[in-house]
Amino acid sequence: MGLLKPETGAEKDTMRFLKKLLLLAMSFVCLGVAASTFADEGQPRIKLTAGAFAAPGSPWDMDWQQFSRDLTENSNGEAKVKLLIRAETGGEPATMSAIRRNRIQFGGFTLGGASAIVPELSMLLTPFFFDTFEELDYVMDEHLLEVFRPLFAEKNLFLVSWTDVGWAHFYGRRPILHPRDAEGYSLRSQASEASQILMQSLGGDMLQMPFSDVIPALQTGLVEGGETNIILYGITGLDGEAPHLTLTRHSYDSGVVVANYKWFMGLSEADQNMILESYPKPAASRVRIRGFAKRVDAAVRAKPNVTIHTLSADERQEWVDATKGNVERIIQEIGGKAAEVYQAMIEGRRDYRENVAVKAASQ
Repeated sequence: MGLLKPETGAEKDTMRFLKKLLLLAMSFVCLGVAASTFADEGQPRIKLTAGAFAAPGSPWDMDWQQFSRDLTENSNGEAKVKLLIRAETGGEPATMSAIRRNRIQFGGFTLGGASAIVPELSMLLTPFFFDTFEELDYVMDEHLLEVFRPLFAEKNLFLVSWTDVGWAHFYGRRPILHPRDAEGYSLRSQASEASQILMQSLGGDMLQMPFSDVIPALQTGLVEGGETNIILYGITGLDGEAPHLTLTRHSYDSGVVVANYKWFMGLSEADQNMILESYPKPAASRVRIRGFAKRVDAAVRAKPNVTIHTLSADERQEWVDATKGNVERIIQEIGGKAAEVYQAMIEGRRDYRENVAVKAASQ
């Protein structure tokens, strides 16, 4: 059976592109792609170069393409977007540096990548904090966007929008059904403090490494498992090296779209609003990405060599109990305004559960 049975040719291109690039070390030299990239294309009133890693035909690629079209249309052609979204600007550290220095103006990042600049983002990966999509979306959009914008501004970044990826689960060469199964296990962690503390709290032998190194590490036995979302698990070859996936849903993997703060604030208020309105709204983007994730999930489940483990309520509670002390450690490790961010998360969740969810249930 192939990697995936995509429904469209564009999705097939997505699979090939992601599998190729994600298995390579993303150590590109950042290109000199400032606003001068428009020199031979005329001089639009608003010049914007965006850097990211989005596979052709993927939901994230669709977001960027829609942004370019809508901003051009909404500005009557007075704004021009240069898309460098095939990792031309390098890995996340290089792209982030280019945005902060205004060599490019826009970019998309994972939470792990962006947390290197705004560490408080790791609070969003606190284990078992969010229960449902509805709760997550409400808290992120209605409570946390404005909480994080000042933190990004301190780093010369303007937080434009959240992006979506999916629930994080545990994968392994052998089953990791209970927290005790992770003891002594060589577990790859992401760059975020929350991920590293998670692996340590389970008694695993934590190894932090770029995602591009995970497949070789699994093949050599350097690592035996880790955490990821269903999309990356299903389309990058992880399922072939670590055939057990336990649906812990312990955190939600997402990301951010940011702009250079000084550049953005130097625009008129009307132009700022036009740019913000042109970027796809989180609700629409989530529909695309979550639909894509469902198709990947179905394809993974159809593979005879892969075993998907679904937890019972009691088994899930074991994971909750094993990680309930993580939040204090994450706050202590991050410092800064991590405690204030976590309090805002609690208040947002309480608002949803006491007001939005109750109202919805009564209708």
